[in-house]
Amino acid sequence: MEELKMIDLYFSYRSPYSYLILPRMLKLKNESNININFKLVYPIAIRMPEWFDKKNIFFFMSMMSDFKKKAQLLEMPLNTPLKPDPIKQNIFTGKISKDQPYIFDICHMGQEMSNRGFGLEFAYKLSTKIWSVKNWNTDEHLVEILSEFKIELNEIRESIKNNEGALIKQIKQNQDDQLGAGHHGVPLCVYKDEYFFGQDKFDDLINRMKSNGDI
Repeated sequence: MEELKMIDLYFSYRSPYSYLILPRMLKLKNESNININFKLVYPIAIRMPEWFDKKNIFFFMSMMSDFKKKAQLLEMPLNTPLKPDPIKQNIFTGKISKDQPYIFDICHMGQEMSNRGFGLEFAYKLSTKIWSVKNWNTDEHLVEILSEFKIELNEIRESIKNNEGALIKQIKQNQDDQLGAGHHGVPLCVYKDEYFFGQDKFDDLINRMKSNGDI
């Protein structure tokens, strides 16, 4: 049996560009002999809050303008501003709130789903909700998503509660691996010890794989 080729994909649930790369990564996984090693990390607002120092409303406006154009080109659903934003943050000053009611829940659920073999697929379903519908965090939406994997919301929440320490450790290990690969940003694809940062580097990744005869 032919060995699967491997790509590490470092992903954040708050990153708009991580969202944009997901359909292409799923297509690559489903249509090629490629194993996508999904590696969830906390958003940079959690890992490196100082990154937002001196960033203000103009930074966010510029980023979102670029993101919207790219989402339209990729024909991906989009509804902004996010309600709620996975990260509580003052967009006028860039300051990250100490109170974060959403991001850890979805990250730990995402890591649990990754452990169950559905990391990439679940990320696509949940990210689509985050970026296209209001109140994406309600139980109604989570139940709908999880039902596609034949998983009950109460069951996975209980599993997360019982294993939260291990899930946190796994995510932090992913973050260490990400830095070891040479970059702190997302989405980050790593193939044969070479990294490709950003959703706009996807074609470069594919061309490199083709040149190596892996696809």
